[in-house]
Amino acid sequence: MKRIVMISMVLLMVGGSMAFAGGQAAEDTYEIVFIPKLVGIPWFTAMENGLKDYSKEMGGIDVTVVGAPDTDPAAQARILEDAIAQEPDAIIVVPNDTQVLEPILQRGRDAGIMMVTQEAPGVANADLDIEFLIAERYGADMMELFVREAGTKGGYAVMVGGLTVTSHNQRADMAVAYQEEKYPGLYQVSSRLEGSESVEDAQDRTLELIAAHDDLVGMIYIGSLGAIGGSQAVASLNRDDFTIVGGSVPSQAKSYLEEGTIDANYISNPYRIGRDSAYIVEYLLDGGNLSAIGDLPEYGTPQVAGNVITFHAPSEVTAENADSFGF
Repeated sequence: MKRIVMISMVLLMVGGSMAFAGGQAAEDTYEIVFIPKLVGIPWFTAMENGLKDYSKEMGGIDVTVVGAPDTDPAAQARILEDAIAQEPDAIIVVPNDTQVLEPILQRGRDAGIMMVTQEAPGVANADLDIEFLIAERYGADMMELFVREAGTKGGYAVMVGGLTVTSHNQRADMAVAYQEEKYPGLYQVSSRLEGSESVEDAQDRTLELIAAHDDLVGMIYIGSLGAIGGSQAVASLNRDDFTIVGGSVPSQAKSYLEEGTIDANYISNPYRIGRDSAYIVEYLLDGGNLSAIGDLPEYGTPQVAGNVITFHAPSEVTAENADSFGF
C-alpha cells in the first residue's frame, strides 16, 4: 500500500454509520484496484475512464484496472485473490457471482483492505456496496417503455447478463412484478434468459425464442450488449413488429435507435458512475463518515442505508440525445 489508513485498516461503526479511521500516511496516494465484470466492453471502459480521470484531476488516488475477457465467476475470483495479494488500499469489484466472491471479500477485509462492490445488493462481506439505480424505479421504467412500444397484451421475455448477477436479476424481478400488477394482459413466455453481456449470445437466444413462441411480441434486455444482439436478430428476420427494449451504450445503440430495431434504450452513464465511485472510496479512506457524505460530484444526494450507498443514474437514450452522453 502506498498510503495506509492506519497500519491496519479498521472499520468503525459510529452512531450506526460507517467510517474508516485514518492516520497520517507516508505517501500521497491511495492505491485502488478496479475489477469489472469483464474488460473490453464499452460500459466498463467508460467506467474505467471515469475512475482514472477523477484520479488524475484530484490526485489523491491511483487506479489500476484488471479483469477477465468474459464473465466467468471462477476467473474473476482468481483475479480478486491476486489483487488482494498486492495489498492495495481498496478494491472495487463488480461481481459476476456474489456468492463465489463472498469468502474472498472477507479475506481482503481481514488483510486490511477496504473491499467495495458495485451492483451486489445483499452482499455480506463487503465494507461498502455502491448501487447506481433504485431497482423498483428501474423495473417500472423499463416496463413502461416496453408497454409504450409493444402495447399491453402478448408474450414477452427478459434476458439478463447472467443468472447469478444479483443486480440484473433484481431489476428483472421488479420489472416483472410491476407488469403483473399493472399490465395483466402481458405474460412471460419463458423462464429468464442469460446472455445480455454478449452480442452473439443475445442474438442467438433471441432467434431461438422467436422461433419457439408465435405469441412473443418483444423482449427486455438487462445488460449492455443484449439489445444490440436482439436488434440484429430482429433485423435478420425483418420483424418490424417486434419490440426491443434494453440498456446499451449510447454510441453503440444510436444507429439501431435511428433505424428502429431498438425501440427504447435506458441506461446510466458509467463514466459519471466511475467518477462518483472514486469520490466515495477516497472519502471513506480519508476517514469520512458514510452517513455524512453529502452530495456526490455527479449524481447529487445519495441514499445511505447501512453500508449501501445508492444513487439513481439511469435515463432514456434516444437517437436525438445519444451523442450528449459522451460514450
